[in-house]
Amino acid sequence: MENREAREAVGAGVLTIIALVLLIVVGGGLVLVGKHAGWWLSNQNAIHENQQIQNGVSNQETLRAQITSKIADVDSITVQIANPANKPMVNALKDQRMAIAGIACADAAQITGVPLRPQQAQWVSENCSAGVVRPGSKYYVTTGA
Repeated sequence: MENREAREAVGAGVLTIIALVLLIVVGGGLVLVGKHAGWWLSNQNAIHENQQIQNGVSNQETLRAQITSKIADVDSITVQIANPANKPMVNALKDQRMAIAGIACADAAQITGVPLRPQQAQWVSENCSAGVVRPGSKYYVTTGA
């Protein structure tokens, strides 16, 4: 009888050990899943905060002011290009003008919510496409042209 009781006690002990190992494995799995879920949620929150900042009124107004400034810079360089005294620098000035127009186009592509002011919107529609200077624009040049 003692032998049978001993076997039953060993069997119960083995089952207890197996149950504890399974509990540890499942618990560890839950910890890992929770850790990754927390990382994912944290990442989503950071993305959302970035979008909120990007769409914030202050950032949008800064972009609008920069667009106005860059359009004025483009106009100023256009005047320099028309000056015969600058003939040796015309190609460099055209490249510079296109780069500055590209900044204005990139800024315009980031504007959300309230539309651009009418003058800005007209300039952008004539000269920009998807955040870059469009090929049909008078400011578009190929490299070295």
